[in-house]
Amino acid sequence: MKSWIKRTTLFASALFLVFLSQTAMAADTAGDIEQILKDIRQDQPVPKLDYLKKATPINADSAYYTGRYKDIEITVEAHPNSTKVASVLLKIPGPDQTREILPAVSRVIGKPHHSDPKQSVYSWEWRKYRSASLHYVGNGPLKERITVVSLFYR
Repeated sequence: MKSWIKRTTLFASALFLVFLSQTAMAADTAGDIEQILKDIRQDQPVPKLDYLKKATPINADSAYYTGRYKDIEITVEAHPNSTKVASVLLKIPGPDQTREILPAVSRVIGKPHHSDPKQSVYSWEWRKYRSASLHYVGNGPLKERITVVSLFYR
């Protein structure tokens, strides 16, 4: 009986540690997302950041940057013939993290204008064609599992 209790206690402790580490990782990711969105602002010059490097542009008249901050993949495109940020795309691999990241995104850009928590979709729209979204891609044809944060002009 004592060995069963000991094994059960060890198993419960291990599960708790896994849960605690996942919660800590989500909190770290949310903090990282918040910092990136504070550092890279739309309509501001593309900042000089160690993790952001100039890349071959998609559009000939726009500067294009890519990078990685921890596990977060970053893509930034400037306005045509400008050094100011037009779009920011952040991809976080793994399971759906929209709910964990939403408070951090909201602190930087405001509360979502539209939301569908069941579908893991949150969106923002402002005057002058600015938009943003936070959503999860997990069941598409490519079977990607990523949480996406994007700010762009439509």
